[in-house]
Amino acid sequence: MARPQASWRVLVSPLIVVVVWELLSAAGILRPNYVPPPSQLGPHLLALLAGGELWRHLGVTLYRLGLSFVFALIPAILLGLSLGMSRTARLALEPILTSLYAIPKIALLPLVMLVLGVNERTLIFTSTLTSFVQMTVSTMGGVLAVDRSILEAGKNYGATGWRLFRYVLFPSALPDIFTGMRIGLSLTLVLVIAVELTAAQEGLGAFLWTAGQTFSAKNLFSAFIVIGVVGLTLTYGLERIGNWLMPWRERSSAAMFL
Repeated sequence: MARPQASWRVLVSPLIVVVVWELLSAAGILRPNYVPPPSQLGPHLLALLAGGELWRHLGVTLYRLGLSFVFALIPAILLGLSLGMSRTARLALEPILTSLYAIPKIALLPLVMLVLGVNERTLIFTSTLTSFVQMTVSTMGGVLAVDRSILEAGKNYGATGWRLFRYVLFPSALPDIFTGMRIGLSLTLVLVIAVELTAAQEGLGAFLWTAGQTFSAKNLFSAFIVIGVVGLTLTYGLERIGNWLMPWRERSSAAMFL
């Protein structure tokens, strides 16, 4: 659990940005037509939320994000564990995985459109591929990074086969798996927004595109704020789940900074 004195520190940098932003606008350095000050942006964002339009676009984006992440999660972890434990499978599939990892997934959108057409499946599949590759690589790396002395100690205490995997290998790789999940979730959000910018009528990406086409700076910055809050909330939420599942990691991390 986070220490109370540390909880307020996460608010310091956003508050500084808001104050500096407002001061630069008041000094005329930032033009309100292009960069609206927080004093104008705040009421506009609240009005958008009260009107329901922004909530509708947010709901569509979260739906796509959730589906993409869930569809990628279990296959990626299973494949990553298999590649980490089997040298034969790793040698056979790692070149393909590495190639996919290096390709920007948004670049695959035209190909996916040719195969699946311009529809919801195209958006979900393209976004799923991003988190799938990231989580597979992180899970495989977590298994390969397990200290062999820990495995030997487990075997000496009688842990073999499934018991060795359940009580030694998987818990040791779990921090890397959660790291991959956090990165994968963030990348999926980026891909969902990018795909919505290109090939969607609803969602925060589509809202951003419309705002840009109509030169509505307040709508643009409102969408930026909502996307940032969503990313921050999801990342910290996943981190809290990880700390709950792996209390030893939280204690060890806290001890490093005492």
